[in-house]
Amino acid sequence: MGDSKMNKNKERKFDIGINTPPEGYKASLKSRVIVAIILLILFVPSFFLGGYFFFGAVSLFVVLAILEMIFAPHRRYGWYVYVVTFVVTITYIYWATFKANIAAYLANPSDFVFSLESEYFSYGIPVFGICASLIFYFLIAILDKNFDFSDVAYFFTFTLLIGLGFQAAYALRYYCAYLALGPFKDFVWFDGLSSMGVVTSAFFRYFLSACPLILMVGGALFNDTAAYFGGIYFGKHKMNERVSPHKTWEGFAFGVAGGFLFSFLFMMILAGVGYPILPFLTLDKWYWILLISILIPLLGDLGDLSFSLIKRFLHIKDYGNVLKGHGGILDRVDSMLFCALGLMMIFSLIERGWNLLS
Repeated sequence: MGDSKMNKNKERKFDIGINTPPEGYKASLKSRVIVAIILLILFVPSFFLGGYFFFGAVSLFVVLAILEMIFAPHRRYGWYVYVVTFVVTITYIYWATFKANIAAYLANPSDFVFSLESEYFSYGIPVFGICASLIFYFLIAILDKNFDFSDVAYFFTFTLLIGLGFQAAYALRYYCAYLALGPFKDFVWFDGLSSMGVVTSAFFRYFLSACPLILMVGGALFNDTAAYFGGIYFGKHKMNERVSPHKTWEGFAFGVAGGFLFSFLFMMILAGVGYPILPFLTLDKWYWILLISILIPLLGDLGDLSFSLIKRFLHIKDYGNVLKGHGGILDRVDSMLFCALGLMMIFSLIERGWNLLS
Protein backbone atom coordinates (compact mmCIF):
# COMPACT_ATOMS: atom_id res chain seq x y z
CA MET A 1 0.00 0.00 0.00
CA GLY A 2 2.79 2.42 1.00
CA ASP A 3 4.87 1.50 -2.06
CA SER A 4 1.85 2.00 -4.33
CA LYS A 5 1.30 5.49 -2.92
CA MET A 6 4.97 6.42 -3.35
CA ASN A 7 4.94 5.22 -6.97
CA LYS A 8 1.88 7.34 -7.71
CA ASN A 9 3.54 10.39 -6.17
CA LYS A 10 6.67 9.79 -8.25
CA GLU A 11 4.61 9.44 -11.43
CA ARG A 12 2.86 12.70 -10.64
CA LYS A 13 6.14 14.43 -9.85
CA PHE A 14 7.85 13.40 -13.07
CA ASP A 15 4.80 13.55 -15.32
CA ILE A 16 5.79 15.35 -18.52
CA GLY A 17 2.59 14.68 -20.45
CA ILE A 18 0.68 17.41 -22.25
CA ASN A 19 -2.14 18.98 -20.25
CA THR A 20 -5.70 19.23 -21.47
CA PRO A 21 -6.51 22.94 -21.92
CA PRO A 22 -9.22 24.25 -19.57
CA GLU A 23 -12.80 24.74 -20.68
CA GLY A 24 -13.31 27.87 -22.75
CA TYR A 25 -9.63 27.96 -23.70
CA LYS A 26 -10.21 28.17 -27.47
CA ALA A 27 -12.65 31.07 -27.20
CA SER A 28 -10.31 32.88 -24.81
CA LEU A 29 -7.33 32.27 -27.08
CA LYS A 30 -9.22 33.57 -30.10
CA SER A 31 -10.10 36.84 -28.37
CA ARG A 32 -6.52 37.22 -27.10
CA VAL A 33 -5.10 36.73 -30.59
CA ILE A 34 -7.54 39.17 -32.20
CA VAL A 35 -6.81 41.88 -29.63
CA ALA A 36 -3.05 41.28 -29.93
CA ILE A 37 -3.16 41.62 -33.73
CA ILE A 38 -5.17 44.85 -33.51
CA LEU A 39 -2.71 46.31 -30.99
CA LEU A 40 0.27 45.38 -33.16
CA ILE A 41 -1.29 46.94 -36.26
CA LEU A 42 -2.26 50.14 -34.44
CA PHE A 43 0.81 50.76 -32.32
CA VAL A 44 3.92 49.08 -33.80
CA PRO A 45 4.15 51.56 -36.73
CA SER A 46 4.47 54.39 -34.20
CA PHE A 47 7.63 52.75 -32.80
CA PHE A 48 9.34 53.30 -36.15
CA LEU A 49 7.81 56.68 -36.98
CA GLY A 50 8.67 58.21 -33.61
CA GLY A 51 7.84 61.88 -32.99
CA TYR A 52 4.18 62.76 -32.48
CA PHE A 53 3.04 59.31 -33.67
CA PHE A 54 4.97 57.57 -30.90
CA PHE A 55 4.03 60.26 -28.39
CA GLY A 56 0.33 59.89 -29.18
CA ALA A 57 0.33 56.09 -29.04
CA VAL A 58 2.23 55.89 -25.76
CA SER A 59 0.25 58.75 -24.22
CA LEU A 60 -2.96 56.79 -24.82
CA PHE A 61 -1.47 53.83 -22.95
CA VAL A 62 -0.23 56.17 -20.22
CA VAL A 63 -3.64 57.76 -19.60
CA LEU A 64 -5.40 54.38 -19.49
CA ALA A 65 -2.70 52.93 -17.22
CA ILE A 66 -3.02 55.83 -14.77
CA LEU A 67 -6.81 55.49 -14.71
CA GLU A 68 -6.47 51.77 -13.99
CA MET A 69 -4.01 52.49 -11.20
CA ILE A 70 -6.32 55.09 -9.65
CA PHE A 71 -9.48 52.96 -9.71
CA ALA A 72 -7.97 49.50 -9.08
CA PRO A 73 -8.38 49.68 -5.26
CA HIS A 74 -12.20 49.89 -5.67
CA ARG A 75 -12.32 52.52 -2.96
CA ARG A 76 -13.53 56.09 -3.13
CA TYR A 77 -11.03 58.80 -2.34
CA GLY A 78 -11.21 62.56 -2.35
CA TRP A 79 -10.95 64.16 -5.79
CA TYR A 80 -7.60 65.70 -4.80
CA VAL A 81 -6.03 62.22 -4.55
CA TYR A 82 -6.95 61.45 -8.16
CA VAL A 83 -5.87 64.84 -9.52
CA VAL A 84 -2.48 64.89 -7.79
CA THR A 85 -1.78 61.24 -8.64
CA PHE A 86 -2.48 61.96 -12.31
CA VAL A 87 -0.32 65.10 -12.33
CA VAL A 88 2.56 63.44 -10.45
CA THR A 89 2.65 60.40 -12.75
CA ILE A 90 2.51 62.49 -15.94
CA THR A 91 5.29 64.71 -14.58
CA TYR A 92 7.46 61.68 -13.82
CA ILE A 93 7.01 60.30 -17.34
CA TYR A 94 7.56 63.52 -19.28
CA TRP A 95 9.96 65.24 -16.90
CA ALA A 96 12.96 64.92 -19.22
CA THR A 97 11.28 66.64 -22.15
CA PHE A 98 9.62 69.28 -19.94
CA LYS A 99 12.98 70.21 -18.47
CA ALA A 100 14.82 70.25 -21.81
CA ASN A 101 12.22 72.38 -23.60
CA ILE A 102 11.94 74.88 -20.76
CA ALA A 103 15.73 75.25 -20.69
CA ALA A 104 15.83 75.68 -24.49
CA TYR A 105 13.13 78.35 -24.36
CA LEU A 106 14.82 80.31 -21.57
CA ALA A 107 18.14 80.18 -23.43
CA ASN A 108 16.72 81.45 -26.73
CA PRO A 109 12.99 82.36 -26.70
CA SER A 110 12.92 83.79 -30.24
CA ASP A 111 14.25 80.63 -31.94
CA PHE A 112 12.61 78.09 -29.64
CA VAL A 113 11.06 75.03 -31.30
CA PHE A 114 9.28 72.49 -29.11
CA SER A 115 10.75 68.99 -29.36
CA LEU A 116 9.24 65.74 -28.10
CA GLU A 117 12.59 63.97 -28.39
CA SER A 118 14.57 66.31 -26.16
CA GLU A 119 16.67 64.64 -23.49
CA TYR A 120 15.07 61.20 -23.81
CA PHE A 121 18.47 59.56 -23.99
CA SER A 122 18.47 59.36 -20.20
CA TYR A 123 15.91 58.91 -17.52
CA GLY A 124 15.32 60.04 -13.98
CA ILE A 125 12.89 62.07 -11.93
CA PRO A 126 13.45 65.14 -9.75
CA VAL A 127 14.02 64.61 -6.04
CA PHE A 128 11.68 67.56 -5.51
CA GLY A 129 8.85 65.66 -7.21
CA ILE A 130 9.42 62.52 -5.13
CA CYS A 131 9.51 64.50 -1.88
CA ALA A 132 6.42 66.53 -2.80
CA SER A 133 4.35 63.45 -3.65
CA LEU A 134 5.46 61.63 -0.48
CA ILE A 135 4.58 64.62 1.70
CA PHE A 136 1.20 64.98 -0.02
CA TYR A 137 0.21 61.34 0.45
CA PHE A 138 1.22 61.29 4.12
CA LEU A 139 -0.62 64.58 4.70
CA ILE A 140 -3.79 63.10 3.22
CA ALA A 141 -3.40 59.95 5.35
CA ILE A 142 -3.30 62.14 8.47
CA LEU A 143 -6.25 64.36 7.49
CA ASP A 144 -8.50 61.87 5.66
CA LYS A 145 -9.79 58.85 7.61
CA ASN A 146 -10.52 57.02 4.34
CA PHE A 147 -6.87 57.20 3.27
CA ASP A 148 -4.47 55.11 5.38
CA PHE A 149 -0.83 54.03 5.23
CA SER A 150 -1.56 51.20 2.78
CA ASP A 151 -2.95 53.82 0.38
CA VAL A 152 0.20 55.93 0.82
CA ALA A 153 2.37 52.93 -0.04
CA TYR A 154 0.16 51.95 -2.99
CA PHE A 155 -0.04 55.33 -4.71
CA PHE A 156 3.55 56.35 -4.00
CA THR A 157 4.93 53.02 -5.28
CA PHE A 158 2.70 52.83 -8.33
CA THR A 159 3.35 56.39 -9.49
CA LEU A 160 7.08 55.62 -9.41
CA LEU A 161 6.64 52.30 -11.25
CA ILE A 162 4.51 53.73 -14.03
CA GLY A 163 6.45 56.99 -14.22
CA LEU A 164 9.92 55.47 -14.45
CA GLY A 165 8.77 52.55 -16.59
CA PHE A 166 7.17 54.63 -19.33
CA GLN A 167 9.97 57.19 -19.19
CA ALA A 168 12.48 54.37 -19.72
CA ALA A 169 10.48 53.22 -22.75
CA TYR A 170 10.81 56.72 -24.22
CA ALA A 171 14.52 56.67 -23.44
CA LEU A 172 14.95 53.40 -25.34
CA ARG A 173 13.29 54.90 -28.43
CA TYR A 174 15.63 57.90 -28.56
CA TYR A 175 18.77 56.44 -26.99
CA CYS A 176 20.37 55.74 -30.39
CA ALA A 177 20.03 59.38 -31.44
CA TYR A 178 21.86 60.43 -28.29
CA LEU A 179 24.70 57.98 -29.00
CA ALA A 180 24.89 59.18 -32.61
CA LEU A 181 25.26 62.79 -31.54
CA GLY A 182 27.47 62.20 -28.51
CA PRO A 183 29.69 59.37 -27.23
CA PHE A 184 29.65 57.31 -30.45
CA LYS A 185 29.33 59.98 -33.12
CA ASP A 186 32.31 58.56 -35.03
CA PHE A 187 30.95 55.02 -35.08
CA VAL A 188 30.67 53.82 -38.69
CA TRP A 189 27.12 52.62 -37.99
CA PHE A 190 25.89 56.24 -37.89
CA ASP A 191 25.59 58.11 -41.14
CA GLY A 192 23.72 61.11 -42.45
CA LEU A 193 24.64 63.67 -39.79
CA SER A 194 23.98 67.25 -40.87
CA SER A 195 26.23 70.16 -39.95
CA MET A 196 23.73 70.99 -37.19
CA GLY A 197 24.26 67.55 -35.63
CA VAL A 198 20.87 66.18 -36.68
CA VAL A 199 20.52 62.60 -37.92
CA THR A 200 19.23 62.83 -41.50
CA SER A 201 19.47 59.16 -42.51
CA ALA A 202 15.93 57.79 -42.93
CA PHE A 203 17.17 54.22 -42.34
CA PHE A 204 18.65 55.29 -39.02
CA ARG A 205 15.78 57.53 -37.95
CA TYR A 206 12.93 55.15 -38.77
CA PHE A 207 14.50 51.73 -38.22
CA LEU A 208 17.79 51.53 -36.36
CA SER A 209 16.81 54.06 -33.71
CA ALA A 210 13.67 52.03 -32.97
CA CYS A 211 15.54 48.74 -32.50
CA PRO A 212 16.26 49.06 -28.73
CA LEU A 213 12.53 49.61 -28.15
CA ILE A 214 11.64 46.69 -30.46
CA LEU A 215 14.11 44.52 -28.53
CA MET A 216 12.39 45.35 -25.25
CA VAL A 217 8.82 44.92 -26.51
CA GLY A 218 9.61 41.80 -28.54
CA GLY A 219 11.56 40.14 -25.74
CA ALA A 220 8.76 40.79 -23.24
CA LEU A 221 6.05 39.59 -25.65
CA PHE A 222 7.89 36.39 -26.59
CA ASN A 223 8.47 35.73 -22.90
CA ASP A 224 4.79 36.26 -22.03
CA THR A 225 3.52 34.24 -25.00
CA ALA A 226 5.85 31.28 -24.52
CA ALA A 227 5.12 31.25 -20.77
CA TYR A 228 1.37 31.29 -21.45
CA PHE A 229 1.40 28.31 -23.82
CA GLY A 230 4.05 26.48 -21.80
CA GLY A 231 1.94 26.85 -18.68
CA ILE A 232 -1.28 25.79 -20.40
CA TYR A 233 0.12 22.63 -21.98
CA PHE A 234 2.95 21.62 -19.65
CA GLY A 235 2.42 23.50 -16.37
CA LYS A 236 2.26 21.21 -13.34
CA HIS A 237 4.38 22.76 -10.58
CA LYS A 238 3.17 26.05 -9.12
CA MET A 239 5.75 28.81 -8.63
CA ASN A 240 4.17 30.85 -5.86
CA GLU A 241 0.40 30.60 -5.41
CA ARG A 242 0.44 33.46 -2.90
CA VAL A 243 1.65 35.84 -5.61
CA SER A 244 0.27 34.30 -8.81
CA PRO A 245 -2.02 31.26 -8.46
CA HIS A 246 -1.72 30.06 -12.06
CA LYS A 247 1.97 30.54 -12.84
CA THR A 248 4.07 27.38 -13.06
CA TRP A 249 7.77 26.59 -13.25
CA GLU A 250 7.21 24.94 -16.62
CA GLY A 251 5.60 28.10 -17.98
CA PHE A 252 8.44 30.14 -16.51
CA ALA A 253 11.03 27.95 -18.29
CA PHE A 254 9.23 28.22 -21.63
CA GLY A 255 8.95 31.99 -21.20
CA VAL A 256 12.63 32.46 -20.42
CA ALA A 257 13.55 30.33 -23.44
CA GLY A 258 11.20 32.26 -25.75
CA GLY A 259 12.34 35.69 -24.56
CA PHE A 260 15.99 34.68 -24.70
CA LEU A 261 15.79 33.25 -28.24
CA PHE A 262 14.05 36.31 -29.67
CA SER A 263 16.42 38.76 -27.95
CA PHE A 264 19.59 36.85 -28.79
CA LEU A 265 18.69 36.23 -32.44
CA PHE A 266 17.45 39.79 -32.96
CA MET A 267 20.68 41.33 -31.68
CA MET A 268 23.00 38.78 -33.31
CA ILE A 269 21.36 38.99 -36.75
CA LEU A 270 21.52 42.80 -36.83
CA ALA A 271 25.10 42.74 -35.57
CA GLY A 272 25.96 40.10 -38.18
CA VAL A 273 24.75 42.27 -41.08
CA GLY A 274 26.70 45.27 -39.79
CA TYR A 275 23.91 47.17 -38.05
CA PRO A 276 24.08 46.37 -34.32
CA ILE A 277 21.20 47.87 -32.38
CA LEU A 278 23.77 49.77 -30.29
CA PRO A 279 27.48 50.45 -30.94
CA PHE A 280 28.56 48.27 -28.00
CA LEU A 281 26.44 45.28 -29.09
CA THR A 282 28.65 44.13 -31.96
CA LEU A 283 29.67 40.53 -32.72
CA ASP A 284 32.97 40.89 -30.88
CA LYS A 285 30.99 42.02 -27.81
CA TRP A 286 28.81 38.91 -27.92
CA TYR A 287 29.00 38.57 -24.13
CA TRP A 288 26.91 41.73 -23.68
CA ILE A 289 24.38 40.33 -26.13
CA LEU A 290 24.26 37.08 -24.16
CA LEU A 291 23.87 38.88 -20.83
CA ILE A 292 21.10 41.15 -22.09
CA SER A 293 19.28 38.23 -23.74
CA ILE A 294 19.21 36.40 -20.41
CA LEU A 295 18.14 39.47 -18.43
CA ILE A 296 15.20 40.50 -20.64
CA PRO A 297 12.90 37.53 -19.87
CA LEU A 298 13.95 37.52 -16.21
CA LEU A 299 13.11 41.23 -15.90
CA GLY A 300 9.80 40.56 -17.65
CA ASP A 301 8.94 37.83 -15.15
CA LEU A 302 9.91 40.10 -12.26
CA GLY A 303 7.54 42.77 -13.59
CA ASP A 304 4.74 40.27 -14.13
CA LEU A 305 5.07 38.82 -10.62
CA SER A 306 5.44 42.27 -9.02
CA PHE A 307 2.21 43.51 -10.58
CA SER A 308 0.53 40.22 -9.62
CA LEU A 309 1.64 40.79 -6.03
CA ILE A 310 -0.08 44.18 -6.07
CA LYS A 311 -3.24 42.57 -7.48
CA ARG A 312 -3.27 40.04 -4.64
CA PHE A 313 -2.93 42.94 -2.20
CA LEU A 314 -5.94 44.65 -3.82
CA HIS A 315 -7.90 41.37 -4.13
CA ILE A 316 -8.53 41.85 -7.86
CA LYS A 317 -8.05 39.55 -10.84
CA ASP A 318 -7.16 42.19 -13.45
CA TYR A 319 -6.42 45.91 -13.43
CA GLY A 320 -9.09 46.51 -16.06
CA ASN A 321 -11.03 44.99 -18.95
CA VAL A 322 -10.24 47.32 -21.82
CA LEU A 323 -8.33 44.55 -23.65
CA LYS A 324 -10.60 41.53 -24.05
CA GLY A 325 -8.77 38.35 -23.04
CA HIS A 326 -5.79 40.32 -21.71
CA GLY A 327 -7.35 42.33 -18.88
CA GLY A 328 -6.26 45.95 -18.62
CA ILE A 329 -3.38 47.99 -19.97
CA LEU A 330 -1.33 47.36 -16.83
CA ASP A 331 -1.88 43.61 -17.22
CA ARG A 332 -0.37 43.90 -20.69
CA VAL A 333 2.58 46.22 -20.03
CA ASP A 334 3.66 45.04 -16.57
CA SER A 335 6.59 43.00 -17.87
CA MET A 336 7.53 45.68 -20.41
CA LEU A 337 7.87 48.40 -17.77
CA PHE A 338 10.40 46.35 -15.82
CA CYS A 339 12.23 45.36 -19.03
CA ALA A 340 12.47 49.02 -20.05
CA LEU A 341 13.83 50.01 -16.64
CA GLY A 342 16.38 47.19 -16.57
CA LEU A 343 17.56 47.69 -20.15
CA MET A 344 18.15 51.42 -19.72
CA MET A 345 20.15 50.71 -16.57
CA ILE A 346 22.30 48.08 -18.32
CA PHE A 347 22.78 50.17 -21.47
CA SER A 348 23.80 53.22 -19.43
CA LEU A 349 26.26 51.21 -17.34
CA ILE A 350 27.88 49.57 -20.38
CA GLU A 351 28.14 52.93 -22.17
CA ARG A 352 29.85 54.47 -19.12
CA GLY A 353 32.22 51.56 -18.60
CA TRP A 354 30.30 50.41 -15.51
CA ASN A 355 31.15 53.66 -13.75
CA LEU A 356 28.34 54.07 -11.22
CA LEU A 357 29.47 57.58 -10.30
CA SER A 358 29.24 59.17 -13.76
